[in-house]
Amino acid sequence: MLNALNFVLGVHPGENTASFASGVGARSMTVAYGFNRADWSYIPGGVASGTALIRPDFPELKDFPYLWQQGEYVLGGGSSNYMFLVLAADQVLNTK
Repeated sequence: MLNALNFVLGVHPGENTASFASGVGARSMTVAYGFNRADWSYIPGGVASGTALIRPDFPELKDFPYLWQQGEYVLGGGSSNYMFLVLAADQVLNTK
């Protein structure tokens, strides 16, 4: 569970190790494909789907909001799973 949370927060393969949660972490994805993509802004706490792990090369997760499947905000799976992981990690770390 902590490894999954670390993956979302930037510990993942590829050249770019930015956090997939906007505004979370030292380096986070701040421009993503969403309803406000035209003004190059971001949704604080929005979760991007991240790099598509396609072999042999990993996409570099460019700061460009129009790349489908790596620079877009996702609802349901991405954001709710991220919130679940944060709450579970908080519970585990506070019970020790």
